[in-house]
Amino acid sequence: MDGSAESYLRDCAGRGHEMVQQMVQSLSGALIYPEAGNVATNEKLWDVYAAEWAADAPWVAGMAAGNRDEKEALASVGDEWAPRAHTARVVDEWILSEVTETTRCAEIGSGGGRVASVVAPRVASLACFDVSAKMLAAAKKALAGAANASFHHVHGDADPADAGYGTAPRAYPPACAAAYDFVYCFDVMVHLDAHAMYRCFKRIRSLLAPGGRAFVSTANLLAPDGFARFEAQAKYSVGGFFFVTPETSRCLLRNAGLAVVRELAAPDASN
Repeated sequence: MDGSAESYLRDCAGRGHEMVQQMVQSLSGALIYPEAGNVATNEKLWDVYAAEWAADAPWVAGMAAGNRDEKEALASVGDEWAPRAHTARVVDEWILSEVTETTRCAEIGSGGGRVASVVAPRVASLACFDVSAKMLAAAKKALAGAANASFHHVHGDADPADAGYGTAPRAYPPACAAAYDFVYCFDVMVHLDAHAMYRCFKRIRSLLAPGGRAFVSTANLLAPDGFARFEAQAKYSVGGFFFVTPETSRCLLRNAGLAVVRELAAPDASN
């Protein structure tokens, strides 16, 4: 959910749309009080979002109308956030180009499965990790029949104590350590603050097998549309964007033990 989506929900609530009003009230703690913890706030927001989502819901249709180039069927939670061609371009260029039918793959922040449903048929296995149980339920539905997919409800490195692996509920399973050839995290970092982002980068490093690669996307403050969105956003919330510069991303990645091997030559205007 970007800043415009959050504004749309609040506007509808102000006009008396009962369902949206109830949703905004449910989300208000997450949207207004990020000090509760970035990861915990994301969990709360996306649980409500997934529970209320329906392709024909007026608020979903409103987001789709503002974010998609033409009327397209909404198959998965999150399809309303961007034109299908835009998402397909990113997935083709940065994810599918890195995998084969033998790739052991993982997605951090799989959401409702909009990307995972495209990736799963192209890889040997796909592990979907998310902090939101309701989003994972939507992902399972989107990937029904994908025998090579697994689903893991995790803490999401909410604090340093979650950094390891274990058998406790919502811990990353020990078998996942250094187990993946490719890990991707698309449209997730935009909702994390810098500290949560750094912990996530360290998690990605620990998930990768020797020689493994990863793809991450961020909200780039230096992109033309990136700064325009930043200027239009009154303040950061998990329902909006946390903007960083490429240099900040490189610093966090480097200190997490990762090295940049490929990046955009110039800012994407839409980022």
